[in-house]
Amino acid sequence: MSGQLPEPRFCNIGTRTLAYDEIRPEHPQGNVLFLTGLGSNRLGWRGQLPVFGEKYRALAIDHRDTGDSDLTDADYSTADQADDAAAFLRAMNAAPAHIVGISMGGFIALNLAVRWPELVQSLTLVSTSAGGASHVKPDEAGLEVLRPDFTLSPGERARRSYGLMMAPGFMDANPKAAAAIAANAGYRPLTPERYARQFRSTRTHDVTGELEKLLVPTLVVHGDADPLVRYENGQHLAAHIPGAEFITYSGTGHIPTAERAEEFNRAVLGFLARH
Repeated sequence: MSGQLPEPRFCNIGTRTLAYDEIRPEHPQGNVLFLTGLGSNRLGWRGQLPVFGEKYRALAIDHRDTGDSDLTDADYSTADQADDAAAFLRAMNAAPAHIVGISMGGFIALNLAVRWPELVQSLTLVSTSAGGASHVKPDEAGLEVLRPDFTLSPGERARRSYGLMMAPGFMDANPKAAAAIAANAGYRPLTPERYARQFRSTRTHDVTGELEKLLVPTLVVHGDADPLVRYENGQHLAAHIPGAEFITYSGTGHIPTAERAEEFNRAVLGFLARH
């Protein structure tokens, strides 16, 4: 979780304002947009932005109703979130971009590629799913993650949830990473109502019938011990997206971006360099 990032920047996309972080070299080799998962915020990419920002214009956004972005009191869909990301890329003059999405962020990335393929240079789909009837549901630990205890402090709630969805023992064995996870969760945490809206948005995601039509270079990354978005979902994506590359991390849970951070960064940078 290296690298200190500045205060959030803001981008007006017409109907709302999104908060984002950005790191870029003097002569970027392209654009990379990072999309975070359910209950998380842009700070979850602090292990990636400084690394990718050495070569690329690296951007991470807070989704609507999250972090420093505009709040809402209305329900929304994954397609709406994808349209937000598309509007952000256009407003920032950052398209086409390599899109890296984890979990719900992968849902958004897939919808972005389906709805706005001209904005997408490549897809990296981490711990995610096509949704719909093909989705393999969580196991018991994963289901428990989806029922966060809002009587706990945000940091303690994150420690509990991440302890359930990462490989057993990871949080205890990596106190620095655990402390960063707790600190990130304490920054503008979701209320129960905002969490519920975001959770309902995930239920709208279904691109099962669109996978065979995706023509953008795609890398699928999944841990085989993921209790939340089970490994079979990554296998399904890799099998049905034409030409997709597939990386399996053995004994790894739902957050390979932290559990296997150095390997993940190296592998994704290699993939981007080829595309």
